[in-house]
Formats: sequence, C-alpha cells, structure tokens
Amino acid sequence: MRPQTQTKLGYTPGRMRAYELFTFALVCAVGSGCTPAKKPVATPPTEASVPGPPMAPPADGAPKAQPIDWSAFDSASVRNPNDGALRGGVPLPLTTPGLRFNPGRDPKARYGTVEMVRGLVDAGSRVDRELGGLPVTINDLSHEHGGPIPHHLSHQSGRDVDVLFYQLGPDGKPIESVGAFFDRSGVGVDFRDLADPSDDVALQLDVPRTWLFLQALIENDDAQLQNIFVAEHLRTLLLDYAQAHDVPAVTVSRFADMSCQPSYPHDDHFHFRFFCAPDDIAEGCRDSKPMYPWQRQRLKDAGVRPLPLAPTRRRAKAKIVTHEEAREAAGPMDAEVERWLELRKQWVDPPHPGRTYCQ
Repeated sequence: MRPQTQTKLGYTPGRMRAYELFTFALVCAVGSGCTPAKKPVATPPTEASVPGPPMAPPADGAPKAQPIDWSAFDSASVRNPNDGALRGGVPLPLTTPGLRFNPGRDPKARYGTVEMVRGLVDAGSRVDRELGGLPVTINDLSHEHGGPIPHHLSHQSGRDVDVLFYQLGPDGKPIESVGAFFDRSGVGVDFRDLADPSDDVALQLDVPRTWLFLQALIENDDAQLQNIFVAEHLRTLLLDYAQAHDVPAVTVSRFADMSCQPSYPHDDHFHFRFFCAPDDIAEGCRDSKPMYPWQRQRLKDAGVRPLPLAPTRRRAKAKIVTHEEAREAAGPMDAEVERWLELRKQWVDPPHPGRTYCQ
C-alpha cells in the first residue's frame, strides 16, 4: 500500500519532489507497502484486449463517457493480497466522470478485479452527481497480471487500491488532491519545496465528499469492501460527520467496523482492500482477516467457503525504500516542515482501540 506524507508534506501529481520521497518513506518503510510518485509517463492507448470506457461525442461542451459494459470483463484474483496474481485484470479508466487515475503514477499499475474497478468508478460518479467538485484521484492498484510492485507489500492480486482524500484549498473550494497528511482537525499543507516556505499551500480535508465516496463503496454489495486503512484521527472526523448526518445506521456501523489505522497511519490517503468475489474463491482467491458476519452470510448464500491465506513465498516480497534512504534524498527542510514532522509523531504509532475488528 502506499502512503506519502501528511499534515504538511504533499505530493503533486506529475512530479516527484524530494520531500515526497522522504515523507513517503515515513509511512511506508515499516510495512504497509507503498510507492513514491513518478514523473509523468506517456500513457499508451488502452489495450485492445482490455478496453477502457469509450467516449461519446461532446454533447453540451464537455466530453461524456458512455456507460462501461462491465459484462465484457472476466477477472480473477488469485492467492493472497501480499502474494498473488491477477487474471484478466481490468484497467481503471484514466479519466471518467468523478474519477481520474493519478497522472503522476505509472499507468501499468492501474489494474484490478472488475468488482473493485467498477466500485471505484461508481463511487466517484456518485460524488460527482450529488456534490460536484473535482474528481477523486486514484493511485496504485495492481499490475495487469498482479504480482509484486516495487515499494508495495500488498497490491498483488487486484484487490488493493490507494485513494487520495478529497481536499479544499485556501479559498475553501475543491482543489486537486495531493498526498499531504492531515492533522486531527483535518488541516494539512502541500509543501512543494521542503526548503522554501513561500510556496506552501494550506489544505483542508473535504469531509463531505470524502465521506460520500466511502459511503458509496460501503453500500455497494457487488464491490464487497473489506478494509479501510486510515489514520485513527481522520477516522474519527469521518465517523463524527456520518453520525451527524442522515446516513443509514448500517452504513455507519460497517464503516466503524471496517476502518482501522495500520502499522503506519495513512494520514494522507486511504488504502482500500476488497474481499474475494465468490467465483474467484474457486480460482484460489484467499482473504486476509477480518471476515465479518455479513460477509460470511454472503458466501454461505453463494454456497462458497472462504480459503485461509496461503504461506507467503519469498519471491513475493518487493523492495521497500528505507527511512534513511528517503531522508538522505529529501535534503534540507525549513522549520515549518520540521515542526509538522514533529507534530505527526503524535499519531504515527498505531492505536489499540480494542474494537472487535481493530485491536
């Protein structure tokens, strides 16, 4: 999975700055598995064998995507999230209403199961319809055939994806999302040059749009969301918002069960993991914990039993950037960056809330 940095370090799609690598490693070096942003890559046309969504002619001045024929895809997630493969990988559209694949990422890492990709597209579309604003920015999924991705410990079988939060700029309006981490009040900063405070951009977590995207994923039974990895303090902000608004109780309850801060905080993006589709289990798809009661019932109704994780093979491990390597590459930092990094220590260690599915 891949974090970058938060609460005052940011990553601008399309270019890799020194601080991005440093703050990325603060999140990734220990174990969630991430990858730093890359310089822009020329995006090839979507492969004919795995077509992307066709575009209709402009109707009212803006191009509109035609509905995607999801029945044309037949994917299968194989083995574990951290040691697996992907058959018939479905490419996330580079851009579609309400969603875009990060132009600063390698488009070779935008493949997933049809259930996950469709769930992401539908969630972005719902936010676009109901609240407008800018599209959600999606980072790495998996390679077309799965397997190890440099700097990721998971993302191997088409069921993991990193998604940036919706964000607001200094004027309170939607702004293109960056990998900046956010503090307990939902405030962040896009540090464009670690040594130059004059180009810092103040950010605010866009809670309503971020929540609606989550709600759309949780309520999508076909997508079968399993985990929401996010910093505990951001989970609290989102949960408080949901409880204060007209959100179905079952959706709020499932968010509370699914969301957890992993070994590194994920205070600059979400890492989502999805369950094996019932027909993929017959292909050897294996889920990690937890297995919720509603998922057990779903599989029971489908006449399927979940498989335990397979032993991780040594060749499945990818290279991870160390904290020391990233810090050396980052170079000098101004005092405000150092202050934010010090502040971040308050929530960098995983909490132990003692919840049923998040110990």
